[in-house]
Amino acid sequence: MADGSALKAMVAFFTIWRMDIDEDDMEAMNRKFHLVPFLGALFGIAVMVVSSIFVYLGYKGYFGSSMFVAAAILATVFVGSRFLHFDGLADFGDGSVVAGTQEDHVRALKDTLIGAGGLGVALLVTLLNFSVYSMAGDILAVIVFATVAEVFVKNAQVAAAAWGEPGHGMAGRQVSETTTTSLIFSTVISLVLAAILALVALIMTDTLIFDLNVVDVTGTYAAVVAGLLMSILVGFLMARRCNRVFGMVNGDILGATNEISRFAVMAIMILVYMVVV
Repeated sequence: MADGSALKAMVAFFTIWRMDIDEDDMEAMNRKFHLVPFLGALFGIAVMVVSSIFVYLGYKGYFGSSMFVAAAILATVFVGSRFLHFDGLADFGDGSVVAGTQEDHVRALKDTLIGAGGLGVALLVTLLNFSVYSMAGDILAVIVFATVAEVFVKNAQVAAAAWGEPGHGMAGRQVSETTTTSLIFSTVISLVLAAILALVALIMTDTLIFDLNVVDVTGTYAAVVAGLLMSILVGFLMARRCNRVFGMVNGDILGATNEISRFAVMAIMILVYMVVV
């Protein structure tokens, strides 16, 4: 029952899907933040559908290109999350680049106005994500990699929360309740979900490209494992830096981790796939 309440709160809080939740649901989400990869799977399914449609249209020569697929994927995750994590990324950028003491960094992080640092970091990360999706489109693996990446970016959030120091904001309870044991649970959940989604995406890709054997199964699963490990590394590095710079990991930093890890996860999956194949 608590698991259902946690997932319900995650859907209501992190997506455009409006649901009625109460304090018990929010408390369940804070205590069971390791279940957030399930939310990533929902985003992954949406990405799979969108990318499959436009990859197919592009392959048939009707419409689209790898860059258009990249833009469509980003639009799906940004709109689907109400730009919540993107906002956190911009706030993280402002807080990171400002000069001064830890209090100055925190003040800039929590400032509702976006400065040049926030705009620059958000633009840079978005361009990197756009570029890496475009590269994945060139090898027709974007359907698989973009799908499982949405699971892994949530695992990166759990990693950042597990190693982060809690702040005093809304996400403080999430961070304080999330431990390295939570990260182990999240990683196992992410691996299982990614394996299932990758299989479905491989079948989808194989169907769309008419059994041309463009996508290699062994290389794909090697890339998936590498992406999972990268999500943990990014979460750890974000927590380590933010503990030092801000003295905490809050909701904005978890959102920034979501966006930053997307590029790192996609890049390592593409690299490993190309090396193996």
